[in-house]
Amino acid sequence: MLGLFAWFSLGLLLLLLGADSFVKGAGGIALKLGIKPFVVGMVLVGFGTSAPELAVNLTAAYQGRYDLAVGNVVGSNIANVGLILGLIALFQPLAVQMRLLRVEVPLLIGVGLVLWLLCLDGRIGRIDGILMLIGFLALMIFVARDARHEPSLVQEALAETAETRSEWWRSAMRVVVGLGLLLYASTLMVESAVGMATIWGMSELIVGLTVVAIGTSLPELAASGIAAWRGHSDIAVGNVVGSCLFNILLILGATASIHPLMVSKSLLWVELPAMIAFSLVLYPMVRGDLAIKRYEGGILFAAFVGFMVWQLVLALG
Repeated sequence: MLGLFAWFSLGLLLLLLGADSFVKGAGGIALKLGIKPFVVGMVLVGFGTSAPELAVNLTAAYQGRYDLAVGNVVGSNIANVGLILGLIALFQPLAVQMRLLRVEVPLLIGVGLVLWLLCLDGRIGRIDGILMLIGFLALMIFVARDARHEPSLVQEALAETAETRSEWWRSAMRVVVGLGLLLYASTLMVESAVGMATIWGMSELIVGLTVVAIGTSLPELAASGIAAWRGHSDIAVGNVVGSCLFNILLILGATASIHPLMVSKSLLWVELPAMIAFSLVLYPMVRGDLAIKRYEGGILFAAFVGFMVWQLVLALG
């Protein structure tokens, strides 16, 4: 058991290093191609921290671990809002100025509801996956066009996240090394997670919703925590919301496009509604006074703890 946990931890560490290398390399290449820094930063804010989920899900799908793949996405979105935003807001209230968030949060609710409707037949088919990928491309076009209308302070913060002085060859090397680490690390994580699920007597779905989801959400926690500490609350919240959208549209879409994903009744009637509920609770927090206060962070974090306890009850039952 300790050996499996050690391999899982090693895989997680390599996953984080690989994601960081890949994202910095991709950002450097985008800047060299002449894309404006704040546009690159806007995209990296969401996609950068979703790279671990993408690597784990594609590996899980390739190995036929479909419950683990779906659980990872749903659990990561719940952890993003409940654990990350809740925990950060408890320590430091988050003031939001980013215009895009006024669109992205309602969009996150809508995307969650559409995903639930697609799952009513008990599966996420290839056509469903392709539709989600089309939605992802539309989101990218919208983000690239809307980023230029953000307030100057937000644009400066976004540009700072994409800042790099690397040469072409160094950025390309980072992408190659990052991809290699992501592939190797995701294999370690999936295999060790399946092993732990077998020993604990838990389903792969619950392991994906809890252990794997929290592990792959650590980049969001680190990125959002650092951004909030530097006073960039917009980056902290935008990172979480953007990552949640990417998780559904890109990661789940890409996974389902490879192989249809079966959806259990528990996921359909418990975990997916819980994911949507977290988005619904978040909406009035960023819609009203454009700030997430400490007590609101406490609500989000308490809801996340309650969700984890419920998953533990299901596992023991």
